[in-house]
Order: sequence, then C-alpha cells, then structure tokens
Amino acid sequence: MEERHIPDSAIILYHQALKQLDKAPNDTLKGDIYNRLGDLLLDHNLYETACDSYQQAVVVSQGLDDKSNLSHAYRGLGKYHFLYKDRDSVLFYFEKPLQFFNQIKNQEEQSSVYNNLASAYKQQSNIDKALACNARALSLTRDEVKRLRNYAVRGQLFALQMQYDSALFYLEQASHSRETSVKASAYFKLADLPEEAGIADSLKYRYLQEAYRLSDSIENSAVSHQIDRQEHLRITADLKEKSHTRLLVAITICVVAVLLLSVAVFLFYRRHLRRRNEQLFAHKWKKQEARAQENESRELQLIDIIRKAGEGCSRDFKAAPAYSLWYPKISSGKESLSYDEQKQFQTLVVKAFDPYLKQLSNVVPLTGNDAFLCALIQLGFSTRECATCRGISNETIRSQRTRIRKKIPENFLEQGLGTVILGEENLSKR
Repeated sequence: MEERHIPDSAIILYHQALKQLDKAPNDTLKGDIYNRLGDLLLDHNLYETACDSYQQAVVVSQGLDDKSNLSHAYRGLGKYHFLYKDRDSVLFYFEKPLQFFNQIKNQEEQSSVYNNLASAYKQQSNIDKALACNARALSLTRDEVKRLRNYAVRGQLFALQMQYDSALFYLEQASHSRETSVKASAYFKLADLPEEAGIADSLKYRYLQEAYRLSDSIENSAVSHQIDRQEHLRITADLKEKSHTRLLVAITICVVAVLLLSVAVFLFYRRHLRRRNEQLFAHKWKKQEARAQENESRELQLIDIIRKAGEGCSRDFKAAPAYSLWYPKISSGKESLSYDEQKQFQTLVVKAFDPYLKQLSNVVPLTGNDAFLCALIQLGFSTRECATCRGISNETIRSQRTRIRKKIPENFLEQGLGTVILGEENLSKR
C-alpha cells in the first residue's frame, strides 16, 4: 500500500501488525514497523505523530543486540528536528548512532548514519566534516539509488568550496538517478554553477527547465494527507462486516470499465482530430510558437526583476537593527507574538519590502496577509516562524502558500516564479 501511494491503508495495516505482535512479541519487527510508520508520517507532513513513532521505536529497540532499528529511530528524530531547523537537536540525534556504531549490523544503515551527519554538518557550514562523512557513507553503501543521492550531496559540498570541476562531475552523475527528487536537486545545483565550471547559459536554461519539470511532478505526487488512524480503522472494520462488499466491487469494476472505454474512445477521436488538423493549422502553430518564445523571454526578465528586488529587500532588512530585535523573539520556539506585536512587525516588514511587493503585485494579485507571507519567505523564515508571526497554525501557513501558488499565472509558474517567491522544500528522505 505504501509503494502504491495509498498511505491511509498502509498506516492501518502497520497498526494491525503491531496489534498482532502483542500476542507474539518480536521487538525487532516491532521496531522496524514503528520506524516505517515514522518515515511514512514524516513524508506526509504529520511531524508530531511521526516523532511519537520514532520514540516508540527507540523504546522497543534499546535492548536488542542489533542496533540497526535503534539507529534508524534516532535518525528519524534527527530528521524531525531538521525540518524544524533545530540545529543543536539535529546534530545530537544524528551523532547518537556513533555511540554504538559497531553494533549496527546493517551496512546500509551504517551508510545512512554518515549520510545524515553530512547533511547536519552542511547545515552548520562545516564543509570539511560534511565531506568526510559523505565519503564514509559512499564507502559503505551498495545501493545504487543511495549512492547517487550521496553523489548529489557531494557535488553540492564541492560547489560550496568552489571546487567546480569536482562539483560538476558528481552532480552530473547524480542527475542520472532513478529517484526524481535527487534528479531535480542535481539539476538545480548544476544550473547554479558559475561559468568557471563550464556551464554555458544554454546549459543553465536546459537544467532549470528539467529541474522545474521534475519539481512539478514531485509536488503533484507528494500531496499531504490528513490521516486519522482511529477513524480509518473503524471504517475498515465496518466495511468488512457488510454483506454488500461484493456488489460494491462489481459496480466499481463496471464503472472503471466504462471509464476506460470512454477514455479509449476519446483518445482515438482526439488522435484522429489532431491528424486531420495538422496540415490546416501548421502555419498558425508556427506563429504561435514564435509569439510564445517572445512572451517567455519577457516573463523571464520580469521574474529576474522580482527575484533581485526580493533579495535586495531581504538583505537590507536583515542589516537593519529591527531584524536583530525581532528575530530572536520569533525563532525562540515559544508562544506566538501578541496581537499588537503581530501588527507592528507586519507593518515594519511590509514597508521594508514595498519595492519587492510592488513588482510582485504586477504579476500576482496579493492580499495583505499574502504580501506579508511572501516577505517572510524571502527572509528565509520557516513555516513555524511564519506561523509565530501571524499567530496561526503551521497547517494554515501551508494552505496559504498553496493558495498563493494557485494565483500565479500558469505561464509564470512554468518559468519558475513559484520557486522565486515561495522557496524550495527540504527533502526529508535524505
């Protein structure tokens, strides 16, 4: 169910398996299931529930001779804090497995330990340690997907050290990965390499186009699911007790068959229509293509203007005394700002980002709260910090980001304006 992207059913079955293990205890299997639950919940943005699963995995795995599950659980807790940008806790949990490293019998788990440590040291700008951990992870792994994922990280680290030849080599290797997120990350980093690396403008454009295409496919497939375990378990039990299950299955098969037949007829008619009109509209398509290229160039120029305006406003605001005064309150992890503080900070930020927001509003219609969120994102604020500034929940911030993205005209969205104003999500599978 998890591999078929049906997380609700996967969670139900994992919990049923844990219930069966109450009758026949098996701590190794139980720890593995809790870790799988944690990974699945983390992937679908249910962070607190994922954290509980990893903590359960730690409890049941403590007494085992093989510490592979315990290591996995500590890494999961590290990822949880990584997503909340709690750097001290990230390094604490990622370094935990080193205390019993020789008792980790799964070599791929050993590789993952060093892989996560490389990410933690990179976050702290300790590139030399990050490279050393990355090399250790590569020496341990035998998995092709994980190897290319490590190549992508290694390329990024060499780029930070301005060793562009090495960065280019590893990023190009990573771009051949079967994992979509790794390919997208590699293409983005290849496009960021300077001319000294031998990346021409035409190559940058091709890399960016491929990266945006892959990012869109990731976003479409990585939809967050609000999963209520108890309700789904109750619904599943009720369905099993009903005597009309076979009838429902038969009806479903008939409906699917009719839909498939309709799709087949539609595709046949569409292909026939396309062939008939190709010669008739050949000249028209050629003109439209030329016009589209002209519009694309104009859109890219506007996006660049917006990007530079945002970077300038962010740089100036961070250099101002007001930023040093307000940011510690926001990033402390305590309760939200008071209502008066929220209004005061919003007025200050919106005024400072007025040049950026004016440029952006020429393309995207924004409400006052939308403009405030766009400015906070330009400052690099996390979802939790944005929620603190507004006095609302993290989920509301994510919903607002989605609404803003939907307001972006499709032609600008395809050229990457969504990435410029909303930023990029961290990959939790690394």
